[in-house]
Amino acid sequence: MAMSTKDDAGSAATEAATLPLSRLGAYLAIGVGTGALATSAEAAVVPIDVSSISGVNGGVTAGTFRTIYNFPAFGAGNLFLANAYTTNQTTGLSFQYPGLGFATGVSLATPVKFAAGTLIDATAGGGTFYADYNSIFKFNAFVSPDFGPNSFLGFKDALGRYGYIETTWNSTTNEFRIFSAAYESVAGVGIMTPGGAAVPEIDPAGLASTMSLVMGSVAMLEQRRRKRAAAATVAVTA
Repeated sequence: MAMSTKDDAGSAATEAATLPLSRLGAYLAIGVGTGALATSAEAAVVPIDVSSISGVNGGVTAGTFRTIYNFPAFGAGNLFLANAYTTNQTTGLSFQYPGLGFATGVSLATPVKFAAGTLIDATAGGGTFYADYNSIFKFNAFVSPDFGPNSFLGFKDALGRYGYIETTWNSTTNEFRIFSAAYESVAGVGIMTPGGAAVPEIDPAGLASTMSLVMGSVAMLEQRRRKRAAAATVAVTA
């Protein structure tokens, strides 16, 4: 690849200077990179109604279980809820095949606890997506650490969409509660757990000031390029 010269930079500055403001932002964005913002415009967080499973231990009677089919939508997988079910004392919730729960290993009762403001996607740290009981809270001697307020389970459904369930878990009383849930509408797009630090709003005055500085820099570069070009012309004709 050929290295850029000063005149190349001047030409680039001239091009930027002639762009309308509606295109200048896009022009500048190319220079700083936009990989982190390359998300589908159609992506949206879809809330899941958990009112029917918001009671203690998902509202499931002790010694029984309940399966929520097509969770969070048709063909997406199943959600399994259990309350001290069978001699294994299985208690908690898991994402049954083909749904996948985010867990730390192949052993049972190893769900990953995500904090508020965490992005859940293919690169999320702390574990791997496993089917069935890896995301459950208790299974015999396998007992997950407590999940306090603002704790979340992560999942990936059979349609490739990421989601979360806001939950608590008390390993002393063997009780869990579900407070909210949501999934990302577009497969492969990560979802942010709620409750994190707010993103600061753009200050129009600050943005205008920044744009003025940028435009001033562009104009200065163009002025320097013209002076060099004029000097070169005088030298040739002398």
